[in-house]
Amino acid sequence: MPIEWTDLSEDERIALKRMNRGPYPNLDSRIAERLIAHGLAVERPRGIGISREGRELVINALLAARDS
Repeated sequence: MPIEWTDLSEDERIALKRMNRGPYPNLDSRIAERLIAHGLAVERPRGIGISREGRELVINALLAARDS
């Protein structure tokens, strides 16, 4: 079942928004693990990065906020 923006904690939402802008070296390891488990982040050679699914979730949430 796909995860929704509202299913995430505030810290997870903030982390995804920051990761959407670029590298986030200060990402808390517990949050990173949860985001990876949800399929919203992936481990990369240069660190944890946002996944395609994570990016889509952030963009949809930002567009929904703009439209409301």
